[in-house]
Amino acid sequence: MPSILGVVFWGILKFLLVALGIVYSGLVLMAYRTAGPRCQLRLDWQRPTRAAQQLLVWLGVKILAASVVVGRTALEMLSEASAEVGEWYLRRRGEAGATVRSHFL
Repeated sequence: MPSILGVVFWGILKFLLVALGIVYSGLVLMAYRTAGPRCQLRLDWQRPTRAAQQLLVWLGVKILAASVVVGRTALEMLSEASAEVGEWYLRRRGEAGATVRSHFL
């Protein structure tokens, strides 16, 4: 049976990881919003912690930019496919459908 201290420790650890993920996501979104997908990597080797943070944010911005491009491409393909299916449906339906359509138009 787990002890109370173990349960509290894991609860706090999970909370900190979620909070860290939210802060990281916010940093990536702010950097993407201000610098765009062409965010430049600027590292200051005198401050290694800050350099690691900048590297992680830069990687996040690049991943987000690639996801936006892939998502936009997929949505464009789905939109074209949907239009083609709609055209196919309108061509294939019978005369009764054409009269109903003309009645409403």
